[in-house]
Amino acid sequence: MLKSKSKYYYLQLDDSGKRVYNSILSAWEARNPNSSFRLNPPNAKTDIHKILTYISLDNPGLFYVDFTKIISASSSTSTTVQANFIYNERQITVLEKQLETVITKILTSRKFDTMDKYDKELTLHDYLVKNVSYVDDPNNDTTSIVAALISNRAVCDGYAKAFKLLCDQAGLSCIVVSGKATPLNMPEESHSWNIVKLNGVCSHVDVTWDSTTRGDNDTCYDHFNLTDKDMARDHTWDRSLLPPCISSPNNYYVRNGQCVSSRAEFKRYIISQLKKGKKTITLRLIGQERTQEQVMNAAMEALADAQRLGYSINLRYNQKRGTASISVARLSKSNQTCDMADNRWASDILIRLLNSIQKKLTVRKILV
Repeated sequence: MLKSKSKYYYLQLDDSGKRVYNSILSAWEARNPNSSFRLNPPNAKTDIHKILTYISLDNPGLFYVDFTKIISASSSTSTTVQANFIYNERQITVLEKQLETVITKILTSRKFDTMDKYDKELTLHDYLVKNVSYVDDPNNDTTSIVAALISNRAVCDGYAKAFKLLCDQAGLSCIVVSGKATPLNMPEESHSWNIVKLNGVCSHVDVTWDSTTRGDNDTCYDHFNLTDKDMARDHTWDRSLLPPCISSPNNYYVRNGQCVSSRAEFKRYIISQLKKGKKTITLRLIGQERTQEQVMNAAMEALADAQRLGYSINLRYNQKRGTASISVARLSKSNQTCDMADNRWASDILIRLLNSIQKKLTVRKILV
């Protein structure tokens, strides 16, 4: 059994609820689908549905329990909970060994043990973003850690539970959050993500949205270690239940000095990165919200100021987060041919550059 090392929701229960939680969890960890317990005191009012939800969120290692098909029956003094197991005993054992192999491979790669907590969290985030594909088909095959870490195809539940499991194994405090989110140009839907605590600071992490927002050649950090204020732009959750996420020292862009607050700073940063030979430049615009057109225009001006004629820009911009990924590439020689004796050569290239930008501008949908 891949046991959880942090159980945030368990700690939110009263003593009676904790006893019920432990009784059910102990039975399922022993691979017994049935659990019976007496209420103490006998007339205690216990919300079984809430406890089952808390067990599911705290314990991603219970991948073999179908939480949609649990039956409970209560008398005046006792309650019986009967679960449906998705796999048999042999299948559970095989899957647990496969999961342990994957986890060990992740945690022993790239000198993981020598990393600080932030870099460990970043490594786990990047692994899931790069190796798991989002599928819009919630069922037992896509909502668990097996879906994310073995099948590599999951919905948000699978991403969030896998991230918690990896954080648990890496010694990081992590919570699965069950709430709602509103993707770009789509209605509000149920959604799962995480809250991670590093050095006493809590932050939101949405691995699913970073996975579905990333470009072909870059890793997205738009939803890595956000504050409540940032997350509330398109996510809602029970704030009375979950810890506040107020400051952002562990935000990816803050930590890496990639925040700019003005057009002039934006252009200077782009030019400095171009001079370093960067082909993909990521940054976050803070303060006043900018439109996609404003960001593209500023990027074009920076390209011109850096004398990068004959280049094209591919922009991925998240207006709600203020984050931008700018890829710069040289146009093919056929697109750069012009008569150098012609005084109009510069304007011809600029016109081609503008046309290329308009054709290559892409805005990727953010999916739940």
